[in-house]
Amino acid sequence: MNFSDKYQDVINQARKLVQPALDLSDRMMREVAERSPSGLRERITQVVERPGKRLRSILLFLLASSNGETRDLKRMARAAASVEMLHLASLVHDDVIDSSEFRRGLSSMHSAFGNKIAVLAGDYMLAQSLIFVLEEEDRRIPQSLAKAASLLVAGEILEIDLARNTDISFEEYIRVIEGKTASLLVSCAKCGAILAGYNSEIVEESEKLGLHFGIAFQIIDDILDYGIGAESLGKKKFEDLQNGLITLPMLLYFQKNPKEEMENLIKNAYDSHIANLIVEKLKNANCFEEAKAVACSHLFKAAEVLEKLPSNPINTLLKDFFEAMAERRN
Repeated sequence: MNFSDKYQDVINQARKLVQPALDLSDRMMREVAERSPSGLRERITQVVERPGKRLRSILLFLLASSNGETRDLKRMARAAASVEMLHLASLVHDDVIDSSEFRRGLSSMHSAFGNKIAVLAGDYMLAQSLIFVLEEEDRRIPQSLAKAASLLVAGEILEIDLARNTDISFEEYIRVIEGKTASLLVSCAKCGAILAGYNSEIVEESEKLGLHFGIAFQIIDDILDYGIGAESLGKKKFEDLQNGLITLPMLLYFQKNPKEEMENLIKNAYDSHIANLIVEKLKNANCFEEAKAVACSHLFKAAEVLEKLPSNPINTLLKDFFEAMAERRN
């Protein structure tokens, strides 16, 4: 079995294990979409029903089940529905900001209905995401999700501020990731640990797990944007590059090469020939391999936290989940 097959096999195992919780959270989101006011109902239903990997929900459900005890399925599903609705709202807004025409192989909301509708629909979904956990008995869960929503926006703004800035530092790059991607995964891990009934020390350790997993996830995403190892991105290749986003492979290139030639190429990255030339330069400088090594180091740190959890088949699957994540191709 090659690494790509292993990734898909692990994801399928994990999804099968938590399928009842996934089905319930999906149903909760569809019900929210169907109850939406006229003008929003059809549009939000289209977003909610689009196929997605649901990796955030899977992580939450696995951690919530990792203590070897039966947990409240409805509480788990509400927390996951909140996370996924917040994530979908952020994607709707991202597509407006990036002028993306497609999302997961289908027309983005803003390309189908216009920017005004997309922004307002995203706002409505954000509000609904927090309503899912409004009555949650453990107040740490809604607090965590509200914090994630704030950090997500702050990360997106920082990314916009730093776009086309070839002097961006590694620390600034990580700060962007911590906000726009890792914040939601931190919340997923924290909510999962809370729902599992772990003590405050393990809950805190689980937040670290989510942080490292989120950083690794985004670094791999940034590599895939260049078409390296990608099979189906659900978005246009080179989109980050054409939007002037300086991600880790390019940062690593700048560390050991003069910037001027590459800066001129980046300005013309909308040309597919130029974009492919950029990829070749990064390949020759081993930037993709080095970026993947950084991602793997964060996945290793995430997996270390699992050593503090009970030894059982679910935690073994979580370890496999982290190991296989480095080989995802979409």
